[in-house]
Amino acid sequence: NKFIKGDITSNKILRKIEKWKPNVIYHLAAQSGSEGAYDNPKKDLLTNAFGTYLLAKIAKKVKCKKFIYTSTVAVYGSNSKTINEKTPIKPDSIYGVSKYAGELFLKQLLLNSNVKTIIFRVFNTFGPGENLNNLKKGMVSIFCSYIWKNKPIKVKGSLKRFRNFTYVDDCVEILAKSMVNKKLKNFEIFNLTSEKKISVLRLINTILKVKKLNNYKIKVLKNTPGDSFGLHANNKYLKTKFPKFKFMRIHDGLKKYFQW
Repeated sequence: NKFIKGDITSNKILRKIEKWKPNVIYHLAAQSGSEGAYDNPKKDLLTNAFGTYLLAKIAKKVKCKKFIYTSTVAVYGSNSKTINEKTPIKPDSIYGVSKYAGELFLKQLLLNSNVKTIIFRVFNTFGPGENLNNLKKGMVSIFCSYIWKNKPIKVKGSLKRFRNFTYVDDCVEILAKSMVNKKLKNFEIFNLTSEKKISVLRLINTILKVKKLNNYKIKVLKNTPGDSFGLHANNKYLKTKFPKFKFMRIHDGLKKYFQW
C-alpha cells in the first residue's frame, strides 16, 4: 500500500499519480462543506471543479479502466419534492456549483473515452472519523460535538429543515461494491442515500435519546448562506443495481457513532 498526501491541483502530485498508472480511481478529494465554501470560494472551485478536471485528464491519459466520483446532493439545491436522479440541477450554494462543475468536466473528458465513469451524489454522511472540532461541516457531527463538549446545541436555521442521513459504512460499502458490480453502465448517476426523510428536530431528539439526555438546551440561530432548507430523495434507482443492500437506521448509526 502506498499513501501520498497532497493537493490534487499540484503538478507534483498529479505526476506521481500518472507515474503510478492506476486501473481504478475513486475521486473523493474535495472541499466538502457548503458553509466552508463561502470562507474560501477560490479554494472550493479549484479543488472541486479544476481538481476533478485534472484527474479526469490523467485517467484518460493512463487509460484507467474505471473512474468513480463522489458528487453531492447539493447539486439539486432546496427542493420540497422527493428528489430522484432526473430532478433538475439547481444548486443554491457555491459548493453545489463547484461539485456539479466536476460532473460536467468528467462528462466532457471521459464520456466518449474507454474510462468507465460512475457518479454518486452522496447525501449527508456521518460516522467515525469526522472532525468534531469543525463546526462548519456535517449536521450530525456538529450537533454531537456540542454534546461531546457539554455545551448547548446551536442550530443555524429552522428546526423544520430536513435531510437524508447515511451512515459512513453504508456509503463506503456501496462505493466498494461499485468497482465489481457488473450491472453498472457507463456514466450512470446515483443518489447515494438512506432514503429516510428526517427533520433537524427529529435528528436532535434521536441524538438525545441515544445519549439518554433530557431537557438539553438548544439555541436556534439564523441560517448560514447556501444552506438548503429541504433535501430528501428516494434511492429506487440505486436499489435496482444494489438490490439486497440495506441501509442502517439513524438510531443504530448514532449508537455506533457515540461508541466511537
